[in-house]
Amino acid sequence: MEAKKLLTLALTGLLAGGCLMVPALAEDADGQSSGNPATYTIPARVKRIEDYAFAGDTSLERVKIPDGVTEIGDYAFSGCTNLQEIVLPDGLTKIGNHAFDGCTALVRLGDMNQLESIGEYAFSGCETLESIGNMNSLQTIPDGVFSGCSSLLQLGDMKSLTTISSNAFSRAKELERIGELSSLTEIPSSLFYGMIDLESVGDLSSLKTIGNGAFCGCASLKRLGDMPKLETIGSDAFGTYSVWLEDEGRSETYACSSLESIGDLSNVNYIASNAFSNCTALKQIGDLTNVTRIAYSAFYKCSALERIGGLEKLTAINRNTFEGCTSLKSIGNLPKVTSIGDRAFAGCVSLKSAGNLPKVTSIGNNAFAGCASLESVGELKNVKSIGNSAFGSYSYYDENNKYQTIYCTSLKSIGDMPKLETIGGSAFYGCSALASVGDLSNVTSIGEWAFRGCSALTSVGNLSSVTSIGEWAFRGCSALTSVGNLSSVTSIGNDAFNGCSSLASVGDLSSVTSIGGQAFWGCSALTSVGDLTNVETIGDCAFTGCTSLIEIGDMPNLTALGDSAFSQMNECEPCVSLKSIGDMPKLQKIENRTFNGCSSLTSVGELSSVTSIGGQAFWACSLLASVGNLSNVTSIGASAFYGCSLLASVGDLSNVTSIGYGAFSNCSSLASIGDLRSVTEIGNSAFYNCKSLTLRVLPNSYAENYAKSNKIPYTYIED
Repeated sequence: MEAKKLLTLALTGLLAGGCLMVPALAEDADGQSSGNPATYTIPARVKRIEDYAFAGDTSLERVKIPDGVTEIGDYAFSGCTNLQEIVLPDGLTKIGNHAFDGCTALVRLGDMNQLESIGEYAFSGCETLESIGNMNSLQTIPDGVFSGCSSLLQLGDMKSLTTISSNAFSRAKELERIGELSSLTEIPSSLFYGMIDLESVGDLSSLKTIGNGAFCGCASLKRLGDMPKLETIGSDAFGTYSVWLEDEGRSETYACSSLESIGDLSNVNYIASNAFSNCTALKQIGDLTNVTRIAYSAFYKCSALERIGGLEKLTAINRNTFEGCTSLKSIGNLPKVTSIGDRAFAGCVSLKSAGNLPKVTSIGNNAFAGCASLESVGELKNVKSIGNSAFGSYSYYDENNKYQTIYCTSLKSIGDMPKLETIGGSAFYGCSALASVGDLSNVTSIGEWAFRGCSALTSVGNLSSVTSIGEWAFRGCSALTSVGNLSSVTSIGNDAFNGCSSLASVGDLSSVTSIGGQAFWGCSALTSVGDLTNVETIGDCAFTGCTSLIEIGDMPNLTALGDSAFSQMNECEPCVSLKSIGDMPKLQKIENRTFNGCSSLTSVGELSSVTSIGGQAFWACSLLASVGNLSNVTSIGASAFYGCSLLASVGDLSNVTSIGYGAFSNCSSLASIGDLRSVTEIGNSAFYNCKSLTLRVLPNSYAENYAKSNKIPYTYIED
């Protein structure tokens, strides 16, 4: 007996009186097979294999269980590390907790079609188990049943299965196929998480819920059939999975990149965040007629997805929902949608129409950015805000890692938006085909770069409520001929109308207090700018290149006039048609080159507060005959009046202390520059070729010495 392996079996027999304990040796005639001590055949009279029956038997390799056995108890074969094969009876109805836990040599199990119950961790740690047959009577798979089955490739049909634990397949990452699950109502969170080899799951016709991360990273999964009862798809349900590769010192990310189609989803009402994120092969999704909510990034970068329809009950499109869906052509009507989130359709380069949007009140930042094929946007009668870059540019790195930028270059028109209040920065940037924008009568602000590069835009609607026009707002709108009523505008930003070469008029600007730098640069058709009585500041180069601008009226509140405000700059010509500028009694300084090259300018109004005139301020103003009162001027910059050949006189210069190089050079008609009693510095050639000039100086003054040394006629000031 000591040389023989003693196996203690607790066998329940159908004997009179009930339970029988049978000690059995491996070579027992009733319990051995072919004299092989590693093989054991359970006696035919046994109906149940009790708890711990073979637990820890490391010599056992094969077991045959007769058809009469209906139950295998808890831990019955636990720790049988050499058990390779077990023949299960057709009538088996129950497998207990941990029954085969740690059977590390077990390779396969056949059909168990009468099995109704399986215990927790029943096959946990069966690391060589490759396949399990059909289990069509099984209703529940509890915790950890296949945990650690790292070689498990295939599970058969489980037609009666209704519930399955979320960690049933923990660390069973090699699973490739699962059969029919036609009674299953829920796939719990993370059930198939990271199973990159999972190719197919059978019938899911009773499924109601797909949990968070349920198929996350299932890179080989190609399709799922109809799920007509499905109501909810959880966050990251078909999302991405990352794993750290210790040997390579980097992470690898897997998405459901092979998933091509999902069948009928007609009962789904909610699709959670990132549900199908990066499903790059997904071409079609079934009917979504009952969907009321789609969370953010739900279809992010589903680059093969061509169309989604039946969204009539959807109330909102969240941020990034369809971003990067480069093949998406149509989304149908969205009659109940009230908001479109940030980047919702960004980069959808194939999208041609955004359908009917009658209830939309807000369009988020970058919502349609880079939709290069988008031709029209439907009714937007309730929209109140359009976010930054809503129809603007979209940048990304292509497959060659090159940085690319695309625009809504096909967008031709947008209908009336009578409730619109704000247009965000870069909202329509680069919409080069946009010809018109409807009613904007309620808009209060137009953001920076809002219509930049809209080279086909000829007009914008009523802007009577607009109070501010941002920087670069209409820059490059070369076809724009007019803008509506701007009577409420208080500020025009830098470069706001830069390059609007067809702009002829800008209407009433009576409320404007500031005009930014280069605001009207290159507006070569602009003839007038209306009432500027409240303007306080005009920026650098504000009107450079306005070659048709004829006059500017009084600006009684102007305190600052920028460099080169009306002059030439780079390749842009000066205001060569400008004839007159009204009074500017509060202006304190005329900056460098302010009127440089204004060859038609004949007069400048009152300048009684000006203290300095910058270099080349009136350079080549060859028709300028007079300038206003300069009694407070203390300095005149280099070449300030160079070439003003008709300038006969300038007013009182009694406070001037310095006159720059060439300040009045070639002013051939200049006869008088008033009183020079305060001058302490006069630059070289300041009065070059002023043939008619006589200076008025004090005896023994700096001015007298300058006149003498430069042979300029002078007379003494009479106090």
